[in-house]
Amino acid sequence: MNRRLRPALLLLATAFAIIATLRSPSPALGQMDRSGVLDIRDEQERGLFSHLRCTCGCPREAISTCTCGSAAQFRTEVRAMVAQGMTVEQIKAEWVRQHGSEALMVPPNSGASQFVYLVPLGVIVGMAAVVITALRRFRKKGDEVDATNKKKTDSEDLALKGEPDAYDDKLDDELKRLDKE
Repeated sequence: MNRRLRPALLLLATAFAIIATLRSPSPALGQMDRSGVLDIRDEQERGLFSHLRCTCGCPREAISTCTCGSAAQFRTEVRAMVAQGMTVEQIKAEWVRQHGSEALMVPPNSGASQFVYLVPLGVIVGMAAVVITALRRFRKKGDEVDATNKKKTDSEDLALKGEPDAYDDKLDDELKRLDKE
């Protein structure tokens, strides 16, 4: 592996491990009271609730599927917004204003949030570059081995045919020198 590539890959792996550790739910989340009931009245509510994330500390779950007490309260708040005549986009905007942009199940494709969409693409391109580089190196080494084997085979073929080569000439010179001594 290229010596310049190793530190970059190590840095990338370390960053990935840190991000994964920070984004993983804490052990205390498994101890939350999740004995609530889903009280979704129709498909319109289910669709709306599926866009909004429960921010109580549940492991990244929409309020359409979360059964904690906070999710029930969030559903009531959203129903009140619908009763006021707010559209889905207005409700999402209000939800972001109250709870932050991480409270949406799918981050908006604008501003700094676009980075979320670019990271997987960057990882794919980077890994493709690593694979292509490795394949080129394997091919180059294979070509070198083939060339070495071809030279060796050609040399052996000449020796078998009885045609003198540089080695034979050197051997003859050495034998003549020994005979003179």
